[in-house]
Amino acid sequence: MEYFMVPAQKVPSLQHFRKTEKEVIGGLCSLANIPLTPETARDQERRIRREIANSNERRRMQSINSGFQSLKTLIPHSDGEKLSKAAILQQTAEYIFTLEQEKTRLLQQNSQLKRIIQELSGSSPKRRRAEEKDEGIGSPDILEEEKTEDLRREMIELRQQLEKERSVRMLLEDQMRSLDAQLYPEKLKVFTQQVQEHHTQTQSLPPQPHHVTVVTMGPTSVISAVSTSRHNLDTIVQAIQHIEGTQGKGCVGEEEQRRAVIVTSGRVPSDAAGSDTASNSDGPDDCSLP
Repeated sequence: MEYFMVPAQKVPSLQHFRKTEKEVIGGLCSLANIPLTPETARDQERRIRREIANSNERRRMQSINSGFQSLKTLIPHSDGEKLSKAAILQQTAEYIFTLEQEKTRLLQQNSQLKRIIQELSGSSPKRRRAEEKDEGIGSPDILEEEKTEDLRREMIELRQQLEKERSVRMLLEDQMRSLDAQLYPEKLKVFTQQVQEHHTQTQSLPPQPHHVTVVTMGPTSVISAVSTSRHNLDTIVQAIQHIEGTQGKGCVGEEEQRRAVIVTSGRVPSDAAGSDTASNSDGPDDCSLP
Protein backbone atom coordinates (compact mmCIF):
# COMPACT_ATOMS: atom_id res chain seq x y z
CA MET A 1 0.00 0.00 0.00
CA GLU A 2 1.42 3.27 -1.04
CA TYR A 3 0.97 6.58 0.72
CA PHE A 4 1.15 9.91 -0.97
CA MET A 5 2.21 12.82 1.16
CA VAL A 6 0.32 15.97 0.32
CA PRO A 7 2.32 19.17 0.89
CA ALA A 8 1.09 21.23 3.79
CA GLN A 9 0.94 24.38 1.70
CA LYS A 10 -1.70 22.94 -0.64
CA VAL A 11 -4.09 21.82 2.13
CA PRO A 12 -6.74 24.52 2.64
CA SER A 13 -6.91 25.60 6.24
CA LEU A 14 -10.03 26.42 8.19
CA GLN A 15 -9.16 30.09 8.24
CA HIS A 16 -8.90 30.17 4.50
CA PHE A 17 -12.25 28.40 4.17
CA ARG A 18 -13.93 30.90 6.41
CA LYS A 19 -12.38 33.78 4.51
CA THR A 20 -13.66 32.40 1.26
CA GLU A 21 -17.10 31.91 2.76
CA LYS A 22 -17.19 35.53 3.86
CA GLU A 23 -16.22 36.69 0.41
CA VAL A 24 -19.00 34.61 -1.13
CA ILE A 25 -21.51 35.92 1.35
CA GLY A 26 -20.37 39.49 0.69
CA GLY A 27 -20.77 39.00 -3.03
CA LEU A 28 -24.27 37.56 -2.63
CA CYS A 29 -25.29 40.39 -0.34
CA SER A 30 -24.04 42.94 -2.80
CA LEU A 31 -26.04 41.27 -5.53
CA ALA A 32 -29.20 41.18 -3.39
CA ASN A 33 -28.69 44.76 -2.18
CA ILE A 34 -28.66 43.54 1.40
CA PRO A 35 -26.90 45.85 3.84
CA LEU A 36 -23.50 44.51 4.81
CA THR A 37 -22.09 44.23 8.24
CA PRO A 38 -18.95 46.23 8.97
CA GLU A 39 -16.82 43.13 8.88
CA THR A 40 -18.21 42.08 5.52
CA ALA A 41 -17.61 45.57 4.12
CA ARG A 42 -13.99 45.50 5.23
CA ASP A 43 -13.50 42.10 3.66
CA GLN A 44 -15.01 43.29 0.41
CA GLU A 45 -12.73 46.34 0.36
CA ARG A 46 -9.72 44.14 0.95
CA ARG A 47 -10.79 41.85 -1.85
CA ILE A 48 -11.08 44.73 -4.27
CA ARG A 49 -7.63 46.03 -3.32
CA ARG A 50 -6.16 42.57 -3.73
CA GLU A 51 -7.68 42.21 -7.16
CA ILE A 52 -6.23 45.57 -8.19
CA ALA A 53 -2.80 44.57 -6.90
CA ASN A 54 -3.03 41.23 -8.68
CA SER A 55 -3.92 42.89 -11.97
CA ASN A 56 -1.01 45.30 -11.61
CA GLU A 57 1.34 42.43 -10.88
CA ARG A 58 0.08 40.52 -13.92
CA ARG A 59 0.69 43.53 -16.15
CA ARG A 60 4.19 43.96 -14.72
CA MET A 61 5.05 40.33 -15.29
CA GLN A 62 3.70 40.51 -18.83
CA SER A 63 5.91 43.51 -19.61
CA ILE A 64 8.94 41.73 -18.11
CA ASN A 65 8.24 38.61 -20.15
CA SER A 66 7.85 40.63 -23.34
CA GLY A 67 11.18 42.34 -22.64
CA PHE A 68 12.92 39.02 -22.20
CA GLN A 69 11.36 37.77 -25.42
CA SER A 70 12.70 40.78 -27.32
CA LEU A 71 16.16 40.25 -25.82
CA LYS A 72 16.01 36.61 -26.82
CA THR A 73 15.30 37.58 -30.42
CA LEU A 74 18.27 40.02 -30.45
CA ILE A 75 20.99 37.77 -29.07
CA PRO A 76 22.46 35.08 -31.32
CA HIS A 77 21.14 31.64 -30.32
CA SER A 78 19.76 28.49 -31.88
CA ASP A 79 16.08 28.33 -32.70
CA GLY A 80 15.18 25.27 -30.62
CA GLU A 81 17.20 26.32 -27.58
CA LYS A 82 15.22 27.12 -24.46
CA LEU A 83 16.73 29.85 -22.30
CA SER A 84 15.85 30.94 -18.84
CA LYS A 85 15.70 34.56 -17.84
CA ALA A 86 19.11 34.40 -16.19
CA ALA A 87 20.66 32.84 -19.32
CA ILE A 88 19.06 35.48 -21.51
CA LEU A 89 20.51 38.25 -19.31
CA GLN A 90 23.99 36.66 -19.32
CA GLN A 91 24.08 36.18 -23.08
CA THR A 92 22.79 39.71 -23.59
CA ALA A 93 25.64 41.13 -21.47
CA GLU A 94 28.21 39.10 -23.44
CA TYR A 95 26.72 40.21 -26.74
CA ILE A 96 26.84 43.88 -25.68
CA PHE A 97 30.51 43.50 -24.67
CA THR A 98 31.43 41.99 -28.04
CA LEU A 99 29.58 44.80 -29.83
CA GLU A 100 31.53 47.42 -27.88
CA GLN A 101 34.84 45.78 -28.82
CA GLU A 102 33.80 45.70 -32.47
CA LYS A 103 32.85 49.37 -32.29
CA THR A 104 36.26 50.40 -30.91
CA ARG A 105 38.02 48.35 -33.57
CA LEU A 106 35.99 49.97 -36.35
CA LEU A 107 36.66 53.45 -34.96
CA GLN A 108 40.41 52.81 -34.94
CA GLN A 109 40.27 51.48 -38.49
CA ASN A 110 38.26 54.51 -39.58
CA SER A 111 40.78 56.92 -38.07
CA GLN A 112 43.65 55.11 -39.82
CA LEU A 113 41.85 55.32 -43.16
CA LYS A 114 41.19 59.03 -42.65
CA ARG A 115 44.86 59.62 -41.89
CA ILE A 116 45.89 57.80 -45.06
CA ILE A 117 43.41 59.83 -47.13
CA GLN A 118 44.72 63.09 -45.68
CA GLU A 119 48.29 62.10 -46.46
CA LEU A 120 47.36 61.26 -50.03
CA SER A 121 45.26 64.40 -50.57
CA GLY A 122 47.74 66.67 -48.75
CA SER A 123 50.71 65.75 -50.94
CA SER A 124 52.20 68.53 -53.06
CA PRO A 125 50.77 69.04 -56.57
CA LYS A 126 54.25 68.60 -58.05
CA ARG A 127 54.49 65.15 -56.51
CA ARG A 128 51.06 64.19 -57.80
CA ARG A 129 51.95 65.49 -61.24
CA ALA A 130 55.18 63.51 -61.15
CA GLU A 131 53.26 60.39 -60.21
CA GLU A 132 50.78 61.03 -63.00
CA LYS A 133 53.67 61.55 -65.40
CA ASP A 134 55.24 58.29 -64.29
CA GLU A 135 51.94 56.53 -64.84
CA GLY A 136 51.32 58.15 -68.20
CA ILE A 137 54.74 57.87 -69.86
CA GLY A 138 54.51 58.19 -73.59
CA SER A 139 51.70 60.78 -73.62
CA PRO A 140 53.23 64.19 -74.53
CA ASP A 141 49.80 65.73 -75.00
CA ILE A 142 49.09 65.42 -71.29
CA LEU A 143 52.40 67.09 -70.43
CA GLU A 144 51.73 69.97 -72.80
CA GLU A 145 48.27 70.45 -71.36
CA GLU A 146 49.71 70.57 -67.86
CA LYS A 147 52.31 73.13 -68.93
CA THR A 148 49.70 75.32 -70.56
CA GLU A 149 47.52 75.04 -67.48
CA ASP A 150 50.43 76.13 -65.28
CA LEU A 151 51.19 79.08 -67.55
CA ARG A 152 47.55 80.06 -67.54
CA ARG A 153 47.45 80.05 -63.76
CA GLU A 154 50.61 82.16 -63.58
CA MET A 155 49.18 84.65 -66.07
CA ILE A 156 45.98 84.94 -64.04
CA GLU A 157 47.96 85.54 -60.85
CA LEU A 158 50.14 88.19 -62.54
CA ARG A 159 47.07 89.89 -63.96
CA GLN A 160 45.49 90.05 -60.54
CA GLN A 161 48.66 91.55 -59.07
CA LEU A 162 48.80 94.16 -61.84
CA GLU A 163 45.19 95.11 -61.24
CA LYS A 164 45.88 95.58 -57.54
CA GLU A 165 48.97 97.72 -58.22
CA ARG A 166 47.06 99.80 -60.76
CA SER A 167 44.24 100.48 -58.33
CA VAL A 168 46.74 101.50 -55.64
CA ARG A 169 48.58 103.80 -58.06
CA MET A 170 45.35 105.46 -59.18
CA LEU A 171 44.37 106.01 -55.57
CA LEU A 172 47.73 107.64 -54.80
CA GLU A 173 47.46 109.86 -57.87
CA ASP A 174 44.03 111.03 -56.79
CA GLN A 175 45.38 111.86 -53.36
CA MET A 176 48.29 113.83 -54.88
CA ARG A 177 45.89 115.77 -57.12
CA SER A 178 43.68 116.65 -54.19
CA LEU A 179 46.70 117.82 -52.17
CA ASP A 180 47.98 119.94 -55.06
CA ALA A 181 44.53 121.46 -55.51
CA GLN A 182 44.51 122.36 -51.83
CA LEU A 183 48.05 123.78 -51.73
CA TYR A 184 48.30 125.67 -55.07
CA PRO A 185 45.47 128.20 -54.47
CA GLU A 186 46.89 129.01 -51.05
CA LYS A 187 50.35 129.70 -52.51
CA LEU A 188 48.92 131.87 -55.29
CA LYS A 189 46.80 133.78 -52.79
CA VAL A 190 49.79 134.41 -50.51
CA PHE A 191 51.93 135.59 -53.41
CA THR A 192 49.29 138.00 -54.75
CA GLN A 193 48.72 139.34 -51.26
CA GLN A 194 52.46 139.98 -50.82
CA VAL A 195 52.67 141.72 -54.20
CA GLN A 196 49.70 143.95 -53.34
CA GLU A 197 51.19 144.82 -49.96
CA HIS A 198 54.51 145.72 -51.56
CA HIS A 199 52.75 147.82 -54.19
CA THR A 200 50.73 149.72 -51.58
CA GLN A 201 53.88 150.29 -49.52
CA THR A 202 55.75 151.74 -52.49
CA GLN A 203 52.81 153.99 -53.37
CA SER A 204 52.33 155.20 -49.80
CA LEU A 205 55.94 156.42 -49.46
CA PRO A 206 55.96 160.30 -49.25
CA PRO A 207 58.27 162.18 -51.61
CA GLN A 208 61.47 163.52 -50.08
CA PRO A 209 61.40 167.35 -49.92
CA HIS A 210 65.15 167.85 -50.06
CA HIS A 211 65.65 165.90 -53.30
CA VAL A 212 63.57 167.26 -56.12
CA THR A 213 64.17 165.79 -59.54
CA VAL A 214 63.07 167.42 -62.77
CA VAL A 215 62.74 165.04 -65.69
CA THR A 216 62.24 166.01 -69.32
CA MET A 217 61.08 163.10 -71.45
CA GLY A 218 61.44 162.77 -75.16
CA PRO A 219 60.54 160.02 -77.57
CA THR A 220 63.41 157.86 -76.41
CA SER A 221 62.31 158.19 -72.77
CA VAL A 222 58.75 157.06 -73.65
CA ILE A 223 60.10 153.98 -75.41
CA SER A 224 62.34 153.22 -72.46
CA ALA A 225 59.35 153.54 -70.05
CA VAL A 226 57.29 151.07 -72.11
CA SER A 227 60.17 148.64 -72.22
CA THR A 228 60.61 149.09 -68.47
CA SER A 229 56.96 148.20 -67.78
CA ARG A 230 57.25 145.12 -69.98
CA HIS A 231 60.42 144.16 -68.19
CA ASN A 232 58.67 144.53 -64.84
CA LEU A 233 55.83 142.28 -66.01
CA ASP A 234 58.33 139.67 -67.21
CA THR A 235 60.13 139.74 -63.90
CA ILE A 236 56.84 139.29 -62.01
CA VAL A 237 55.92 136.28 -64.20
CA GLN A 238 59.37 134.78 -63.69
CA ALA A 239 59.03 135.29 -59.93
CA ILE A 240 55.65 133.50 -59.93
CA GLN A 241 57.11 130.59 -61.89
CA HIS A 242 60.07 130.47 -59.57
CA ILE A 243 57.79 130.32 -56.50
CA GLU A 244 55.72 127.54 -58.06
CA GLY A 245 58.88 125.54 -58.81
CA THR A 246 60.52 125.90 -55.40
CA GLN A 247 58.24 124.83 -52.52
CA GLY A 248 60.86 124.69 -49.76
CA LYS A 249 61.81 128.37 -49.74
CA GLY A 250 60.55 130.67 -47.03
CA CYS A 251 58.72 133.95 -47.30
CA VAL A 252 61.87 135.94 -46.36
CA GLY A 253 63.85 134.67 -49.36
CA GLU A 254 60.95 135.41 -51.72
CA GLU A 255 60.67 138.98 -50.38
CA GLU A 256 64.38 139.61 -50.88
CA GLN A 257 64.25 138.20 -54.41
CA ARG A 258 61.33 140.44 -55.36
CA ARG A 259 63.10 143.47 -53.92
CA ALA A 260 66.23 142.67 -55.93
CA VAL A 261 64.15 142.29 -59.09
CA ILE A 262 62.39 145.61 -58.51
CA VAL A 263 65.69 147.42 -57.82
CA THR A 264 67.29 146.05 -60.99
CA SER A 265 64.22 146.93 -63.02
CA GLY A 266 64.39 150.49 -61.66
CA ARG A 267 68.05 150.87 -62.57
CA VAL A 268 67.62 149.91 -66.22
CA PRO A 269 65.38 152.85 -67.23
CA SER A 270 67.50 155.28 -65.23
CA ASP A 271 70.55 154.25 -67.25
CA ALA A 272 68.61 154.54 -70.51
CA ALA A 273 67.36 158.03 -69.73
CA GLY A 274 70.54 159.32 -68.06
CA SER A 275 71.18 161.88 -70.74
CA ASP A 276 67.78 163.56 -70.22
CA THR A 277 67.69 163.48 -66.38
CA ALA A 278 69.22 166.01 -63.99
CA SER A 279 69.36 165.41 -60.26
CA ASN A 280 70.95 167.24 -57.35
CA SER A 281 71.04 164.19 -55.05
CA ASP A 282 73.71 161.49 -54.82
CA GLY A 283 71.35 158.77 -53.42
CA PRO A 284 69.40 155.99 -55.29
CA ASP A 285 67.11 156.73 -58.29
CA ASP A 286 63.85 155.40 -56.80
CA CYS A 287 62.52 158.96 -56.47
CA SER A 288 62.70 159.69 -60.22
CA LEU A 289 59.41 160.33 -61.96
CA PRO A 290 58.69 158.35 -65.18
